Amino acid sequence: MTKLSAILPIKTRGRHYADNIARCDILFSSLRAFTSPATFDRILVVVPHDELALAREYVKAWSDFPIELVDESVHMTAFTEFTQPHQIRPWHRQQIIKLYSPALIDTEFFMVLDPDVFAVQPFTIDDLILDGRALTYPQPRMREPHLWRPSAQLLQQEPHLERDGIWWTPAILSRTLVQALQRRLEELYQRDWIRVLLSNYMIDWTEYTLYWLNAEREGLIERYHTLPPAGRRGLHVNESVWYAGKDGRNLNDWQAGKHFGPDGDGLFAVVQSNTYLPPDRVVDKLGPYFPIRLQPYRRDTDPLRRAVEIYAALTRRALRLLRQAKER
Repeated sequence: MTKLSAILPIKTRGRHYADNIARCDILFSSLRAFTSPATFDRILVVVPHDELALAREYVKAWSDFPIELVDESVHMTAFTEFTQPHQIRPWHRQQIIKLYSPALIDTEFFMVLDPDVFAVQPFTIDDLILDGRALTYPQPRMREPHLWRPSAQLLQQEPHLERDGIWWTPAILSRTLVQALQRRLEELYQRDWIRVLLSNYMIDWTEYTLYWLNAEREGLIERYHTLPPAGRRGLHVNESVWYAGKDGRNLNDWQAGKHFGPDGDGLFAVVQSNTYLPPDRVVDKLGPYFPIRLQPYRRDTDPLRRAVEIYAALTRRALRLLRQAKER
């Protein structure tokens, strides 16, 4: 029987992360309702070393799934070489962890998850892997050209913004294609791929745009990825909650009944974490459609940590503006 691995990087401390355990409870409650733990070979939950002890307690609530807790520091030793706060973006940190997945899994395909994802329709492995290819949700690259161009620049190829490309989490990636991307980066820059990406923290590359562009260059997209056949649901719903809107209006207006109903067009949706919508409010919205259990958790809102993250973001912005001024 075909199985799927999954990877879920988690932080519980920082600007966007204080409610990540509650978000994960929502995610696993939805998986419990709409699929079987047997769908997954392993679900790798990757956490920073200083959060490992707490994570061991939290993951007990999800132990009906094949959870494997991974200490980030054991595998991401290169992170320690970039010591200034602005040099490792939390956003890029998680993307590198996702691209490291082939070293941790045994399956050809793995699903990339984030805490703010949840399932909205029943699914089995046969809905995700079709004739040996991963179900993929495409979107026009022109929706976010600012993410496709930097990745193309890093790979030294054209971004082809007129085409469609893979959409964001959740996504199903091929181990073979991720390894091909790693090799390509190492061939281009003559150093290991993790340090290539870390040293390019000033540009907005993403794991998905890098992955897709390189697979496209190698002519391997159609071998490993497929769109949903007629009459089958896609990986994503056609509308998630990406922005809160005034007083959380976008969540209020999100048509949950349509997405959870028999005519729903996708398997997964997102209430993005940077909306800062309280988990209880998300539970109120989703609770009529599947049972949700939230465990008690420690909400870390350390103002010093927040200040460091804001400082790092402002430093990167200033450095980027300085570089742009020099290039004129």
